[in-house]
Amino acid sequence: MNRTYLQSILAVAALLLACCLFGLFTTSEHVSVLGLSYLDQGNQILRHQNMLSGTAGNPWQYRILPDYLVQGVIRAFEHFGVPRPIAMAFFFFRVLQDSAVFFVSFLYYRKLGLSWAHALMGLSLLAWGMSYAHYGIDLQFSTYFDVLFYLLAGLTILHQKYLWIVPITLLAALNRETSGLIPFMLLFSLPLSSYQEQRPSKHPLWVPFCASLALYLFIFRALRLHYGHQEFITAFGHLPGLDLLHYNLFRLITWDRLFATLGVIPILALVGYSKWPPVLKRFFWVVVPAWFLIHAFCAIMAESRVFLVPQALVLIPGALFLASRPSRFEETTPGS
Repeated sequence: MNRTYLQSILAVAALLLACCLFGLFTTSEHVSVLGLSYLDQGNQILRHQNMLSGTAGNPWQYRILPDYLVQGVIRAFEHFGVPRPIAMAFFFFRVLQDSAVFFVSFLYYRKLGLSWAHALMGLSLLAWGMSYAHYGIDLQFSTYFDVLFYLLAGLTILHQKYLWIVPITLLAALNRETSGLIPFMLLFSLPLSSYQEQRPSKHPLWVPFCASLALYLFIFRALRLHYGHQEFITAFGHLPGLDLLHYNLFRLITWDRLFATLGVIPILALVGYSKWPPVLKRFFWVVVPAWFLIHAFCAIMAESRVFLVPQALVLIPGALFLASRPSRFEETTPGS
């Protein structure tokens, strides 16, 4: 067997092992806080059952993808006689999710131009943040699918496989309404000069952009028509808007949990902005300001898991570019 080929196989095997270990670690940290009984006797199974019966409330009921997937795992575990099949299915599913997040993160960071060593550092930083993002929640499968779909979208754009944005958006829209920025990542992935230099009919971005945006809007509306009116679940009695913003900003736990999950990565990333590749800067302006602003007014910021999308997609690689000289950044990459 060719030595180079063998080394490549070993490198891939080592990467997969590392991703699985990271996934096992982050999931175990969450389960250690919740307890196994929470999964099959507490709110985790209760919310899952409510989702399947169509009574989970707004916005939970419209995030259907993970619950229907995990239900298949539960049935398989029950069929094969796995002890505590519901809890073990939830645990196994999150390990797979987290492992996939780490694997795609590595590919994405490498494609951005980071060295393999810095890409692995990125996984460690992401694992740190994920392991502390457990305040006030259950295993939150939709959140980690959200991270995965945004990373897949970024990787697809870097590889210029634009049509793949359409199926990614399809799955992401079935998972969580926060996926609405994915089509715009594609639209703004190239500088304005690229649009001006090519005739609209020949530009490769317009068809997948329009198709993915239309698909997102259709699914967003169709889910709400299918499940009908759902009782809005308030954030401990606080409604979205200035009331929730005040609640977020003036709680010590908000800043404690944000620091535990994000650390100083956002600061380092912004300091190193000038070193970022152009496409990462575009991802930043499409995703990060809107993400933080919307969640400040519409979510509980102490539930810091909601900031893992900008952390994984933009802020971690941005901070790593400050600390490293990219090994390469291919000229064919959008925005270069």
